[in-house]
Amino acid sequence: SEQMGKNENTSQYIKKQSVYSLETLCTIYSKLKKVRFGVVASRKPKYAEAALDFQILSRQFRQENCLEYAGLCLIQSSRCFSELKSSTSELQMLLEAASIFIEIELQLHDTNTLSYHENLSLALSTYQLAQKNLREQNERYLAGLITFQVGLHLEILEKFHESERLFSMALDSFQDLLSIQICIYQRLINIRIDNENYNLALQTITNLIERLIKTSINDISYRRLLASYDILRLFLLLILQPHPQRLRSDYAKTLDAYTWESYEKLNIPMSYLDETLFYLLQSITLAVQAKDLNHIEQLEYDLNQQTQINSRHINLFHKLKQKISGHFIDTFKFDQHTSISNNITDYR
Repeated sequence: SEQMGKNENTSQYIKKQSVYSLETLCTIYSKLKKVRFGVVASRKPKYAEAALDFQILSRQFRQENCLEYAGLCLIQSSRCFSELKSSTSELQMLLEAASIFIEIELQLHDTNTLSYHENLSLALSTYQLAQKNLREQNERYLAGLITFQVGLHLEILEKFHESERLFSMALDSFQDLLSIQICIYQRLINIRIDNENYNLALQTITNLIERLIKTSINDISYRRLLASYDILRLFLLLILQPHPQRLRSDYAKTLDAYTWESYEKLNIPMSYLDETLFYLLQSITLAVQAKDLNHIEQLEYDLNQQTQINSRHINLFHKLKQKISGHFIDTFKFDQHTSISNNITDYR
C-alpha cells in the first residue's frame, strides 16, 4: 500500500507538471497574440522573450519525457527567431527539434514499437526548413553534411529508398571535397548492393573509380580503394551479364582485361591488384563464362586467402555462385540509356 501511495503521488506530480507546462505554453502564445495585434514597436522584444520561453519550456517537456512537445516548442522558438531575422539561432532550434523527432523514431524502431512515422515526417519537414535556411546563408557544405546525416538515420530506420535519394543529393555538395565524397559513395554503393540494385551499384562504382582516377593521387590508400572497387565492379558485371551490344566500352575493356590480358600490360585500376589476385580473378571470369560451377567453388578457397579481398567481395561472389547454379531468378538486363550514357548525373 505504501508503494501504491508513492506511485500515486508520482503520477499526480507528473500530471501537475504537465498541466503547468501546458499553462506556460498558453501564456507564451497569449504574449505573441498581443504582439501580432498590438503595437508594432514592441514586436521584437516580445519575440525575443517568447523564443527564450519556448526553449525553457522545451527543456521542461524533455525532463517529463514529453519529447514531441519538446520538439514542437523548439520549432516555435525557431519561428520567433525567424521573425527577429536571426538565421543562426533559427537554424540551431530547427536542428535541435529535428534531432528530437528522429530520436523518438529511433527509439520506436529499436523497441519494435508500431509507428505511423508522424515524428519522422516532422523531422524531415524540419530538416527541410533547416536546408532552406542554409541555402539562404550559402552554407553548401553544412547543408550537404546534414543531408548525409539524415540519410544515415533513414538507413537505420530501414527507409532505404529515401536514404539512397539523400545520399545522392549529398554528393552534389562536395564536388571539391573528395574524402567526404568517398564516404558518401561508399554508403550509396553499399545500400544499392544490399538491396540487390546491382545495375545502379555498378554505375555508382564506375563513377567513383573515374572520380578517383581523375584526382591522380599517388597514395597507397587510394590505390587499395581503387583495386577494391574494381573487384566489386568485375563481380557485378559477371552477375549482370549484360548483352554484348549493350555493353559500354569501359565495361567491355574491364571484362577483356580479366579474360585475356597479361599482368604487365594492365592499366589503372587493375594494375593496383596483386599479381596473384589478378590471375585468380581472371580464372574466376573464365570459369563464370564457361558456367563451370565446380571450378568456381574450387577457386573460392584461394579467393578467401587474398589480403585484398573483404566481406563485400565474398558476399557478391556468393551471389555470383547462386547465379551460375540457377538459384538467381532475375536476369538483370541493362537499360538502354545506361549502356551508352556517360553523363555523371545518370550514375545516381
